[in-house]
Amino acid sequence: MTLNLHNSSWNEVRLVQVATQPHHITGLFATIQDTLRTSNSEWQEVISAFYECVADGTVTFYEAESQSVNHPQVWTYLLYDCAADEEEVITNPNINTLEPALQLLELAGIG
Repeated sequence: MTLNLHNSSWNEVRLVQVATQPHHITGLFATIQDTLRTSNSEWQEVISAFYECVADGTVTFYEAESQSVNHPQVWTYLLYDCAADEEEVITNPNINTLEPALQLLELAGIG
């Protein structure tokens, strides 16, 4: 079974939500900046992005509800290999996903 999460598809992977760390935000911000440098887009037009951190086995997603980026969110997951048809997303509702997004916007000079 393929997982569809944050505009990405995953096979043979289990994703476990963890707290976003500063290096995840930095990596995500660098990824977005690289995209902006090579396109004609502006920050406000970025509605989704992701950063894969090989060092700690995580993937961090950024999403905005729309191009107006009124309610951005950031999620970070640990990636675990699993057998086909055992794909799963395990979320923790106690993790504040809004604060890292607001920090990201502040770093960009938008917040």
